[in-house]
This record gives sequence, C-alpha cells and structure tokens, in this order.
Amino acid sequence: MDDKSLQGDNLAREVQYAEGIGTEPADPLALTIPDEDLCETVDKRIKDSQTFYKGEDYDLYNRRAKLEMYRFGRQILQKEREHDLKKYESRYLDNVLYEIEATIKPLAMSRMPDLMVIPGNESEEAKIMAEQVGEIVDTQIKQRENRKVLGLASQHLPVYFTGVVKARWNPEIDDYQFETIHPDLIDVDHTCPTNNADDMQFVSQIVPLTVEQIVMRFPAKKEALFTALKEDGLMVGDTPDWKEMATTVNIREVWFTWYKKHDNDEWERVEGVLWKYKEVILKKMKNPNYDYEGETRYFAYDEGARRAINEVEFGQIMETGELPDNVQKEQVYHNYFRTPRKPFFFFGYDQWGKQPYDETSRIEQNMYNQQSLDKRGKQIEETLNNRGHHVFSKEAGLTPSDIEELDMNDPDTDLVVDGQVNLVHAFIAPDRPTPQEFEDLGNTRDRMYGVAGSSATRGNIQSDVATTNQIAREADYTRADDLVDETVNPAAQWMAEYALQFIKLRYTKDHFRQSLGVAGEVVFAKLNRNMIDDGMIIKVKASGTDKLRAQNNAMNMAKMQMIDPYSFFVDMGLSDPEGRTEKLILAKADPVAYLQKVVKNLDTSQALAQALMNSNIQPFQGQPVQPQQPQNPVMGGNMPQAQAGLPGTPQIPGMTQPNTQAPAQPIPNPAQPAQGSIR
Repeated sequence: MDDKSLQGDNLAREVQYAEGIGTEPADPLALTIPDEDLCETVDKRIKDSQTFYKGEDYDLYNRRAKLEMYRFGRQILQKEREHDLKKYESRYLDNVLYEIEATIKPLAMSRMPDLMVIPGNESEEAKIMAEQVGEIVDTQIKQRENRKVLGLASQHLPVYFTGVVKARWNPEIDDYQFETIHPDLIDVDHTCPTNNADDMQFVSQIVPLTVEQIVMRFPAKKEALFTALKEDGLMVGDTPDWKEMATTVNIREVWFTWYKKHDNDEWERVEGVLWKYKEVILKKMKNPNYDYEGETRYFAYDEGARRAINEVEFGQIMETGELPDNVQKEQVYHNYFRTPRKPFFFFGYDQWGKQPYDETSRIEQNMYNQQSLDKRGKQIEETLNNRGHHVFSKEAGLTPSDIEELDMNDPDTDLVVDGQVNLVHAFIAPDRPTPQEFEDLGNTRDRMYGVAGSSATRGNIQSDVATTNQIAREADYTRADDLVDETVNPAAQWMAEYALQFIKLRYTKDHFRQSLGVAGEVVFAKLNRNMIDDGMIIKVKASGTDKLRAQNNAMNMAKMQMIDPYSFFVDMGLSDPEGRTEKLILAKADPVAYLQKVVKNLDTSQALAQALMNSNIQPFQGQPVQPQQPQNPVMGGNMPQAQAGLPGTPQIPGMTQPNTQAPAQPIPNPAQPAQGSIR
C-alpha cells in the first residue's frame, strides 16, 4: 500500500472513531459555526500565511527547496538539468553537509531522555501507580517506531526550519500512534511568536485522498463534492467512472481555535477540527481528543480525604436513592489535559520570537561554504585532469584533420614530422594545483564542521595534544546537548503527555504492555484509564546529558576505587544492577559456586552467603588485615578464590584481582565469641 493510501486510511479511521460511520456527531462534539463563515475564515488565514512566507523577508519555500538539494547533494543534477555544465567540466562533489548530518543525528538520538510520572498525591498507592505508569510510558516512547518518528522530525528541522510530529488515535489497533508529517504539507499561523501549536490560531495539514476514499469517509457530502470536482474539471458526467473515483485530490485537515460568544457577552474558547475540499466542508467538530461530557461518579470523604465508595455505601444508595452524609455525586472528566490541545508538536531551535519557524539553520549557514568547497575541489580536479597541449607547426606536414584523429594519450601513438622536431612541435605543460589550494580546501572542510558543532566528534584526530582534543569534544557535546534539550527532550515529553491523555480518555478496557524487566525478563503490565490520577505530571527524569555525566563520574570513581559495584552499574545505566552485583561478588568469592549458579543455572541459593562467610575481605588500600566480622565487599576489595588453579574472575574498572593467598589467621565464627571476650 502506498503512502497516500495509508494517509487516507488513517484519516478515515480517525473520523470514524470521532463521529461514527455515516452518522452525525454527538452533541458534545457538535460545532454550530456556519460552513460558509468557517470556510471563508480558514481559507483567508491559510492564504495570509502562505503570502507571508512567500515574501522577500522569508522566501520560505524557495529556501527549503535549495536546502533540500544541498542536503542530499543534488546540485550537480540540478546544473545538468539546467545545462550549466559542459561535457569536459568536472562533476566534483564533496557533500560535507550530508556527512555532518550523518554525524549529528545518531549523536542526538543516542541521548533519549528517561521519563517519569510524578503522582498526583502523596499516598503510597498513588506513588506505586505513578511509578508503574511511568515505566510503561517511558518504554513506549523509546520503542523503535517512536524513535524513528523523532529521528525523522529532527532531520527535517535544519532543512525545512521545523519538524512536525502528530499524535493520533488509531481505532484499528485500539491505541494511540505518533507519526512524522512532512513540513511541506503543513501551514501554520504565521502571527504566532512561538513554535507551540496550542498558541497558534490554526494548523492545516494537506491529506491526499482518492475521490472514492473521500466518498466513503464523508458520504453525507457526496453530492457537494461531485459538484466541486466537476467545476475543477476532474469529473465529466453526473456519476464518476472508476478512473475518476481513483483520482487523487488534496483535502485539508484544519485544527483551529474559535471564540464563541454567549448571551451574557462572555466568550468561550473552542478548539475544533474540520476536513474540507476547496469550499466544501466535509466534516467539522470539536477536538475529538478531549472529554467534554464526563461521567457521574460517587465519592466518599473521610476527614477530607476522597475515596471511592464501598459496597455498603453503594447498596445504600441503590436501596434508598439517597446519598449518605459522607458521599457526594461528582462529574468526572477523563482528561489528563486541562484544556483541549492541538495534536501537533513543532521542533524548533533557532527561534527568534517573531514566527513559529526557525529563522535559520545549521545547513543554511553552511550552504555557501559547501558551494566554496565544491568550487575549489572542482578547480583542483580539473587542473589535475589537464593533460597539457601539443602544438604543431604547419611545416610538420600535418593537417587539422590529422590532428583531430590523433590520440596523444595513447602510448602506442608515434609521429613522423617533416623537419626538426624542436622547430615544428612544442608541448605546453599543464599547471598543477598549488599547496594553497589544497590548504584552502581543508580549511573550508574544517570550518563547516565548526559551524555545525561537530568538528571533534567526526572520529578524526584534530591535535596531538590530548587536552586539546578533550576540550574540543566537550564543546561539541555541549552544543549537541543543547540541541537535544531544545528538540528531542521536549518532543519526547510531549509524546508522553499525549499518551496519558489518550490512556485516560480511551483506555476503557485493560491494555497490556510488554517490556523487559531489570533482569532482562519479559514483563506484562496492565494499563487502563483508572490508573491515571488527577494531578499526575510527566517530567524528564534524566536527559542524555545527565546520563553521560553520571557514566563519566562512575568511571572516574571506579579508577579511584571509591564506588561500590551496585552504584557503578546504576550510574552506567546497565540493566539488572542487583543481579550484576550479586554475580560479581559471587564470582570473586566462590568461582565454583558462580559457575554452578550462573553458567549451569543450578540452584545454589546458599552459595553467596556461604562464600561471604568464608571470604577474606580487604579494605581499599594497605596490607590484608583480618576483619572481626564479615563485611560486604566494595569495589577495590580482595577476596580469595575458593579453589586454586581456576581462571581469573571478571574485572570492572577499579576492581583488583582476588587474593589467592590463605589468610594469616582463621576467620572467627560470628556465632561464637572471640578469644578474650567477656561472656
């Protein structure tokens, strides 16, 4: 199935879920705005936005096309189509822009943030529920398909001055989804000073659909649609044939903000959505991703604390029809959002507070450097390709036609001329590139990496001085961290917030999520709308910068033997830190038990305790001493191997080799008093 068909089916499912197939929308989603007024207003806003971005100040669409051409290195093809290159000219292209973007994208996407859910109250139940929901949502956002959505949107940003992510509910799978929308299909409110979709008066998306798909999705508007298609020359008769039904046309999906005036002169902000073809509005409704009605529920209040009613209170209500003194009837709305929100997230980095898109981008700032690089490389290549020129006098006896047939590059070509060779033939040696030209080529390349902030992360050694390299890398990481903090992190948090809204709104039945536990086992978790408490907040628990800093600190502390194994594994972000710690201690204390328990998977539940009882534990530094009581080993301590001749145990930074010598004195039994003690 092609992309257009997928877009059409996705739109159909969204409309079908919101309105019901072939039925009018329910009252809570109904919009009373006249079609003519709504269509005229939307069309004017879209036209004003397009006129603004076509103006000389921004020239948005031409700039996008040019940046896309340079991003993928298509400038040579463009020149050939325009006949700007002669046959003998070099087709030199060194697309450093592509190379830079290929460096930045994995660096940014490798730093996905850790998300957590803060409970809405201080109860223990709320904390447990928030932790469970947070783990599920964090796992969902980090899934491959969602990482791909974020990665594609982040690649769009430096080319189109924005990247667009859309949230939608898919009734076919009964779940929410996120997708990347190409910026060329989007029109936005140009008067909005931020890239926040909820601050915009409208967001319009072009959706390609066939006539057949439109009729299936919006049967009530079939006649009006056919009339509009006939006016546009896309239909001939009153009834379209199969070819006309298969014709693809563009409809618009517009999410907009409308202000409704009430009789008491108060204004209500209304968030709505419509689908239209030209002047024909196919459907209009309030934002379907919000609960406007709610449901009636009963709650009991004990000393100010709210709880769900129990069976006794419920039976009393059913029998008497009256509410107990401590029970109240309330209208509950299944919303995580306080107000309806548009389902779009716009990436932005070079914002200037004048309009939603970035004012410039790293590719645009490097575009002329790429032109200079290509020009200098073309010059060097053509100079190297110059074979020189042979000049013959007419006294040589050669005619112009003879010279045209000569191939002076053929080593088997020999010449016989009249007279002295030096008098009738000369060779003009070609020029060769100068060192300055090669130096300029290298400097331009380095400058492009510097502008993009990836000069030290491309894998090349820039200096023989280690400190210089480290400083350069830290500068690049700082810029990459800032880029991620402004783009990927808020996008991931926005996706998590929309996930909670969909869960609370439409998870009326249990949904089961599969994930990997800390020990690598498959864990199934149940999720439904009742698990999303009021007041829950999504926060970034640890950004990519935080995780990288923690890993560096852990490595440095391990080298100084100032960290325990469990903390080391946690800071390094490794799975199952408890199990890794247990295996490490068991391997150093009793390798035989380690082999039995870990490698052969035998039941040795008492192996670790017995090994610790029989082990000689050393402090961080100094000579081995005999402890008075068994102690927990820390990184840097020594333990004897239980059997001589066994292979060495695994090492991590800062962990010393186990001591194979027998202890000077026997280890006292904690169950018996030591010598010289008083009973």
